Amino acid sequence: MESHVKEKKCPEWLKWTIRVLLGYTLLLAIILAITIISILITFTFIVIDGFSQTSSLGAISEQYFVPISEFMWKLFTWLVPGL
Repeated sequence: MESHVKEKKCPEWLKWTIRVLLGYTLLLAIILAITIISILITFTFIVIDGFSQTSSLGAISEQYFVPISEFMWKLFTWLVPGL
């Protein structure tokens, strides 16, 4: 004899709500990670320039990494309500 166990199924709206919230959280985490990495690269370039007494890496970081980090930070604060 087979016993049939009835499983409670989650409503479809709950599954999609959880998926959307997890996707939103993942998007925020990726944006914040890119921001932190670009800031760390900028800081590293400035420290290297300080020790080597040149300004070539600082110029590269100001040209490429600073606008990226500023844009990503503005995007992050726009996506998080209350910041």
